[in-house]
Amino acid sequence: DGYSKAQRLSFFLWGSTPDDALLAAAERGELHDRNGLEAQVDRMVSSPRLETGMRMFFNDMLAFEDLARLEKDSLIYPAFSAAVAADAREQTLRTIVDQVVTQDGDYRDLLVTRKTFVSGPLGRIYRIAVDRPDGGWMPYEFPEGDPRAGILSQVSFLALHSHPGRSSPTLRGKAVRELLMCQKVPDPPSNVDFSRFNAAVNIKTRTARDRLTAHNVEQTCAGCHKIMDPIGLALENFDGAGEFRTRENGETIDASGELDGVTFHDAAGLAKAVRDNPATPACVVSRLASYALGRVPAPDERDWIGALGKDFAAHGYRFPDLMRAIAVSDKLNAGAH
Repeated sequence: DGYSKAQRLSFFLWGSTPDDALLAAAERGELHDRNGLEAQVDRMVSSPRLETGMRMFFNDMLAFEDLARLEKDSLIYPAFSAAVAADAREQTLRTIVDQVVTQDGDYRDLLVTRKTFVSGPLGRIYRIAVDRPDGGWMPYEFPEGDPRAGILSQVSFLALHSHPGRSSPTLRGKAVRELLMCQKVPDPPSNVDFSRFNAAVNIKTRTARDRLTAHNVEQTCAGCHKIMDPIGLALENFDGAGEFRTRENGETIDASGELDGVTFHDAAGLAKAVRDNPATPACVVSRLASYALGRVPAPDERDWIGALGKDFAAHGYRFPDLMRAIAVSDKLNAGAH
């Protein structure tokens, strides 16, 4: 009925219960009428409350609930703390809202933007002087040529997809594939031998690239590692807490890599490759549709998702426009005419 439609729209777009205007429209039956439905959705998309709904979606998509449980070895990463983890989540969400709402920009540019926000705790990781006596946030833009570009180089991603005491090209590469490109990476075999990767560092295995070579020669491991490791190795200039480095165990880090035939030399190159990969916008369309429906889209809904993707591209990959297109769709509003 109209009230259930109102709730579905409100939780999707605003992450909260319907307001009085939406409930009144439901009572008058306007949500069953195409013009009435579109008028309410346009009002909701234009509301400042859209930011809350958008933050909730990306918090879910990027698995940020795991940041609350994230722990690091304090001896190895003394600058990392619970405050850093909390602010890392907030930094990325602020970056997203600024790019896709405030600037009404291209969703894909989240992967390459140098504009962000930093707090005092994060300043210690990024080595930035944060002049905020009140402990608040300040806008910041990494200069051209800086190794950091886009959300993949932010602490939220780098620290979350690492181990407590070291970075992990495999976890980072897997996260790019699965979270941002919707490409499922098979689980490792139950009998996989991690001993060679975890063995004590020696003259031949000083860097993660050297140690991962052990997996690349194992037939049961090589297939999956070839689609993860070349991505994650491009982020090896950032340690397990997200701090920048040029060397690991005294050896210069080689941050070159490859994504679906596109080669790059560093994290900024990876960011551009992910931005330009057609799987990236297709993934967020599919994820947002699933989020709105509250379930995985059915096989007979693939054409609808494909049409959403084409419309998303035609409108310059504007995220609010994508939210509107889903909100007014017949899939979300059976019975509107």
